[in-house]
Amino acid sequence: MDPRRVVSLCPSITETLVAIGGLSRLVAATRYCVRPQGLLWGLPRIGGTKNPDVARIKDLAPDLVFANREENRREDVEELRAAGIEVDVSFPRKVAEVPEAIRGWGRRLGEERAADALASRIETELAALARERPAGAFLYAYWIWRNPWMTVSGDTYVSDLLALAGGVNVFAGEADRYPVARPEESLALGAGIHFFPSEPYPFREEKHGREVAEIFGEAPRRLFVAGDDLSWHGFRTLEGLSAVKKLRVYAEELPSPAGSAGPGTLRAPAG
Repeated sequence: MDPRRVVSLCPSITETLVAIGGLSRLVAATRYCVRPQGLLWGLPRIGGTKNPDVARIKDLAPDLVFANREENRREDVEELRAAGIEVDVSFPRKVAEVPEAIRGWGRRLGEERAADALASRIETELAALARERPAGAFLYAYWIWRNPWMTVSGDTYVSDLLALAGGVNVFAGEADRYPVARPEESLALGAGIHFFPSEPYPFREEKHGREVAEIFGEAPRRLFVAGDDLSWHGFRTLEGLSAVKKLRVYAEELPSPAGSAGPGTLRAPAG
């Protein structure tokens, strides 16, 4: 029997479950589950991704809980399973892995047709990008935190997505998936574009633009980007692929790998 009561512990999964027809079965989600905007008003919240109220989840008696191996703690998943609650744990780290993850969620919900339609859209967009190779490569660093400054390694969804635009992550070889790094290291490695996403750290051009210009200097390009478009997998992968298309055009216009000064905003078109 298809589950009738579902809890989601991961924002990107929540958005995708709604996209494939699972809204009516959602009985709770985390406080960070904000998409689709306007459709989750009144939905009970059970804490954050790292500190969910497990007791509250048990009281809700869900048939199925959706979790992500990176976003959610193993001990919380194990406690729910020990209580007899089924937990689906996924962890797509590459864009090409997302369609199968979506199909898996669709099978769980009994929404195979809608899930396959969404997965197929992503596969079509991905295939089109693969046929049209980027004109050139650019070196970049993608900053996810400050004080201390942290970035992403090559073993991340973000890095795999940006590679579709020709991006070469200067910290790709780091052993930690989210290493602590210094701005001067990225400059020494030749990063010509520096990304400052709106999450997990809320970088904002109007608030941090002057600071990053002083820290990183005038030569590299500084892009303040929509972090969910570039890091959420599932339905939002479509927005990520749209952002990749824009970034390809932007990168082609750079006069050199280092580029000239100038901040900017890169956001996938709404849709």
